[in-house]
Amino acid sequence: MKNKFFFPICLVIASLAHAQENNVSLQEVIQQSLQNNKSVKVAEATKSTSEYKVQSAKNNRLPNISLSGQYMHLFPTTNVDLKLPTQNSGNGSGNAIEPSHLLFGQANASVPVFGGFKIKNAVKNSELMVDLSNLEIEATKESVAWQAINFYFGLYKTQRSIEVLNENLVRANQRVKDFQNFLDNGIIPRNDLLRAKLQASNVKIAIEEAETQYKNINYRLNILTGQDENKVVHVENIDGLTSIDQNTQNYQNRKDVKSFDVKEQIVDNQIKIARSAYYPQLSLSAGYIAMEIDKLASVTNATNVGVGLKYDLSSLYKNKAEVDIAKSQKLENELQRETTIDNAKVEMNEAYQKYDLAKKKNLVYKEAVEQANENYRIVKDKNENGLADTNDLLIADVEQLQAKINQVVGDADEQLSIYEYYYTTGILLENIQ
Repeated sequence: MKNKFFFPICLVIASLAHAQENNVSLQEVIQQSLQNNKSVKVAEATKSTSEYKVQSAKNNRLPNISLSGQYMHLFPTTNVDLKLPTQNSGNGSGNAIEPSHLLFGQANASVPVFGGFKIKNAVKNSELMVDLSNLEIEATKESVAWQAINFYFGLYKTQRSIEVLNENLVRANQRVKDFQNFLDNGIIPRNDLLRAKLQASNVKIAIEEAETQYKNINYRLNILTGQDENKVVHVENIDGLTSIDQNTQNYQNRKDVKSFDVKEQIVDNQIKIARSAYYPQLSLSAGYIAMEIDKLASVTNATNVGVGLKYDLSSLYKNKAEVDIAKSQKLENELQRETTIDNAKVEMNEAYQKYDLAKKKNLVYKEAVEQANENYRIVKDKNENGLADTNDLLIADVEQLQAKINQVVGDADEQLSIYEYYYTTGILLENIQ
């Protein structure tokens, strides 16, 4: 007999322990998403690429050094006719020279001295791209954190709604049992029992739908945070931000707006790079040559130092289009920035109005719960005393259930609207870390 009770008790304890292990706070979910999300890792990898490009741009300042060598086999048909003065003024000719090979080697080095500041501005641009990558990482982290918060609150609303529905289902099932007894004793008609059963069935369907929604949100959250796809997340609570500071309503903190400030510097440098083609290119060069022609000549220690000057005259009439393209990109960037600022202002205003509405609705929801509880109590008493029919009782029950669910959703939406407001102002991470 003891074993019959011991095994179920162990199962209950194990299930409670498992549920406790999966209890996750909002801060933990946010931290997991920032550490494991693939979008964040992609943004960080992009930054690494930008940093390598900075070094690549700086390498253009270094000397270009090259080594080359050649060996050429000469066939016996080679004719060598040297037009060199000789000390012998006689008309006789010497023996013919038949070289069999030629060796040639050289080393060259050149250093750019001036190229219209092209290298300097290219380095600056690559450094600005790193700054842009940093902003992209911050923007990606904020977006991922906002998604994690949305999923977490979605789990909370669904989880609490399921709890309310389960409580109501217990009452609905008990009502079915009571009505069955009333029907057996001829107190109520069969139609009242069917209505009670129908309402219990509707609650069961609502629970199934809510549990499916919970599984879907749970799965999406696990993917976002890089956790085991089958992990069941239990929400602890949603206690966090409680109010909004309107002084934070400033679009200057948004990463998308900041990125245009960096992009403006980039396009300015692009204009300078395009204009660099109007200038001559100056470089210093040095080299070494060694050569040997079999049986004829040998050259060693042929070093040289020089200055190279190149000026592409065609750039005076060809390069204007490149400069105009860079200027047009600057204008495009300025207009996009203004559009982004306008959108940011709209989003911030709507987020604040959403918070204000959620706060007002939540006050009404709390009052509605009290009213629905009192209404159900009154109708239930009337029904028991034959002053209200079954339809009135079931309607009061549905209204009470809806009021409780509305309060759960209202509490969560008020909290969530605060996070959304800070997300639209670009300071979400500052307020959750």
